Amino acid sequence: MRIAGGTQDVSRPALGLREIKKDVAPRTFFGYFETKEDVFLGRGDDRLEMLVRAIRERDRRQPILTAIQPVLLQDREPVRRERAARAPELPELLLHPAIAHRLRERWNRWEDLLAEAIAKDVGARTTDPEPRVVAAAIAGAIRIASDAAREQPNRRKKVAERVFALLASGLATYGA
Repeated sequence: MRIAGGTQDVSRPALGLREIKKDVAPRTFFGYFETKEDVFLGRGDDRLEMLVRAIRERDRRQPILTAIQPVLLQDREPVRRERAARAPELPELLLHPAIAHRLRERWNRWEDLLAEAIAKDVGARTTDPEPRVVAAAIAGAIRIASDAAREQPNRRKKVAERVFALLASGLATYGA
């Protein structure tokens, strides 16, 4: 997505207003985002679309968790390098309550969309508990990885791998 009449790509996360051409009105720029917090978080929907695509395109003998794991563990470093040099990283952004709140809202919406995609994929109703539980587990993994990014940025991937291992074990023996 590009700003009309300009050359600035607004689909990249964490754009700052200083990066926008002077002839683009702030109202026009902010019109490309649902909320002002999304300016800093980026659209994020590309990650959700990749998850849904992984669910739809998987071999039907492959468990959903296995199909989406590569998407969630994908190295995000190239995306981070593309960001503006002075753009804040996720740990810094999450220190702002409004941004942290917006991210939680988005996760809730993503969980609902994942549940719908999973239900459709496996032939279940959207009200069945199984697609909702799987979607909640995926959303939980995303949230935990985000928390790890805030608290220990270099351990995000390790924490995500631990979460997947726990989910894959079926939780049947955890704490026993």
